[in-house]
Amino acid sequence: MDKKVLIELFIDEADEENALDIISFVSSPAIEKDFMHFKEQKNTYQFKATDEEKRIVTGAAMIPDQDIIRMDAEGNPYFVYFTKETIEKAQEVFAKKGKTKSTNFEHEESLMEGVTVVESWIVKDSKNDKSNALGFSDITEGTWFVSYKVDNDELWSKVKSGEVKGFSIEGVFSKNIVQMSEEVKNDSDNNSNEYVDLFNKISGLFRK
Repeated sequence: MDKKVLIELFIDEADEENALDIISFVSSPAIEKDFMHFKEQKNTYQFKATDEEKRIVTGAAMIPDQDIIRMDAEGNPYFVYFTKETIEKAQEVFAKKGKTKSTNFEHEESLMEGVTVVESWIVKDSKNDKSNALGFSDITEGTWFVSYKVDNDELWSKVKSGEVKGFSIEGVFSKNIVQMSEEVKNDSDNNSNEYVDLFNKISGLFRK
């Protein structure tokens, strides 16, 4: 194939189902940035966690313009991404809908108790952002950072052991096919149903 299938995911304010519902603790985050949990730090960081009893973990929930590979029902790869504007909207909707306690492990159906977002921000200036002070590097402007207070003993044990490494979002987004492979494009030009089938195939709930 000459070109990959590339799809922009966004929040359509006219679609009431569009929302970011959950930030999940996972062992292999799609955005490929591990979070950090903070042990005793001798006043090194602006965000302070004086010891493990604070149980704070911080990391990137969403990174703009990063291609994330997905697989369709037939095992064919395609890519999705979010813009800075969509990430800002996702953060806003997440807060407005009171989702700060909506957390699970590895996208399981049941929510976890004792895990709460205590800080949330969008990186505006990558050189001077607090993420640098917290030990993160090469952070893209527009990245959404979250800090969680983990009072859940089972989850905290997984954090300390390194079993969980980062965050992964889940929600319902609208889609815009930005780019298709030439093979698919030619087929869809000849038969509009092919294009509809492709779009339907990648519609529904996207888990990042």
